[in-house]
Amino acid sequence: MSEEILVDRPLRDGSIVLAREETGGENRLHFRVSMNTRHPAGVVFEQIVLGLTDSTKSWIWPLEWESTPEPLDGEPHVGCITRMTYRVPRFDDPDIPAKPVTYSYEWRQYDPDRCLLEYRGVDHPVRGGAVVQVVPLESGSQLRWVGAYTYGPAQALVIDSIIHYFPLLYDKFEELLRAGPERLAE
Repeated sequence: MSEEILVDRPLRDGSIVLAREETGGENRLHFRVSMNTRHPAGVVFEQIVLGLTDSTKSWIWPLEWESTPEPLDGEPHVGCITRMTYRVPRFDDPDIPAKPVTYSYEWRQYDPDRCLLEYRGVDHPVRGGAVVQVVPLESGSQLRWVGAYTYGPAQALVIDSIIHYFPLLYDKFEELLRAGPERLAE
């Protein structure tokens, strides 16, 4: 078992680490994203949940890349399925327009009091999932997004997209968190 670091990017208010591992004949991409914000943990967690259930209502969700075509019917809960339509840029060829793709995610854990969410992809081309938690800090909170995906040898484009996507998502989250909730008032 060997792990190869693909991205290790410290940022002003956080970091992103993406690593590839081959174990038992399977390839896994591990990711760890953390970012500090001046906003309380409950506020950031609520915005993450909105981003995954009805992104148009979340002031930290990058609407130009993703949308939720089917808002969740009812309240989020363990076992619910959310669907996301991604319109992420083609990192291998930016001249090719991004075409929308939709994937479903099952919520394995959901604890708003602990600001904790665990999900797994139901129909994503790379199998796996992640845990999202927002931890209170003395002057704000820290968003932690930690997970792993298993992928086959033909998934190079998807893996390349993930390697580029998480840093881009982090930068956009950071920008929108700095802008604050006024973003939706425009």
